[in-house]
Amino acid sequence: MKRSLEDKLLNPLPGSKVAAAKEFGIDLTLTLKNLRLTPQQRIDQLQEVMRFHHEIREQAKLQLRNKKAL
Repeated sequence: MKRSLEDKLLNPLPGSKVAAAKEFGIDLTLTLKNLRLTPQQRIDQLQEVMRFHHEIREQAKLQLRNKKAL
């Protein structure tokens, strides 16, 4: 019987590359969570993270300018 992708990620076979990734510290539940998303949901999620990153970068630049002005 063929194992599902979910089963392979949640219960990797000893000695498999998935088991090695898990032992290395990769959170396979996050991988599974992302695989459950549609491509559009993944794009939306990425754009949200990019907007957040841009906002943080702009705030850091503003604070740096304010600090130099003192």
